[in-house]
Amino acid sequence: MKLFKELSLLFLYSIIGEGLRMFLHLPVPGSIIGIVLLFLSFQIKLLKPSAIEDTANFLLNHLTILFVPAGVGLMQYYGAIKYTWPILLGAVVLCSLVSLVAVGKTAEFVERISMKSKEEKARLVEKVGKLRGEADDFSAGE
Repeated sequence: MKLFKELSLLFLYSIIGEGLRMFLHLPVPGSIIGIVLLFLSFQIKLLKPSAIEDTANFLLNHLTILFVPAGVGLMQYYGAIKYTWPILLGAVVLCSLVSLVAVGKTAEFVERISMKSKEEKARLVEKVGKLRGEADDFSAGE
């Protein structure tokens, strides 16, 4: 019964997102709007993550099953893609590699910035320590 309640809550957010999309004529899928609303509900403490935790874990653990219908649907169009599938496969592999490199370089950049800020902070702390020491020496001499 708990899983049904949690799944109903997820569907409710999805339905609200779809309703907003239709009402406001937004170019974003309703499910995405629902996910954003769910995220905002977590952020403003309207809903606790534990309220959907079991169902979310179940869905994540069985995520691969959710891709089967898409694969089967793709096979319905085999005649249309039988001559272009190498090009499609190449595009998917190329885009995956570009994404992988972009994420790696972004992570390196963020780490470099983080290290620089830590080094600058250490230098400032050291400088402040020296100034305090000089100030203590100056005040002790008075």
